[in-house]
Amino acid sequence: MNIEKIKEITLEILKRFDLELYSIRTKREYGMNILEILVDGDDIDASSLGAVNESINEAIDEYLLNNYYLEVSTAGAIRVLNSLDQVKRQVGKYLRVTKDNKSIKGVLEKVEDDTLFIKINDKGRIKVIETSFSEADEVELTVKF
Repeated sequence: MNIEKIKEITLEILKRFDLELYSIRTKREYGMNILEILVDGDDIDASSLGAVNESINEAIDEYLLNNYYLEVSTAGAIRVLNSLDQVKRQVGKYLRVTKDNKSIKGVLEKVEDDTLFIKINDKGRIKVIETSFSEADEVELTVKF
């Protein structure tokens, strides 16, 4: 199976739906081979995800091995952000940044170069802290409870 060709085709289709590719991988679950494509974007509903799945399935049919099933899903509300580009798309959203075994949670205000500006509530006082994306151990989009 030519994953790079499938990725190339998928990226073109996602552009038409104003979505981005979060990840593409093969996996095995319950004895089935699966090509998993995770997408990201604003306001993804079941109907639009179904249309994306159908478009991708039709376009990659000749590249998908017969013993594989296609699974297209959203990346989810809670997920690790693997690149600075992914982080930049999350301005205004709630993040958890882990660095040196310490975590901070807050709203991403802006990104300048490699620096993340995160608004936190420190014992009732609102302040913006700066941290480097490249020095972080993990940056995760999360949900505030």
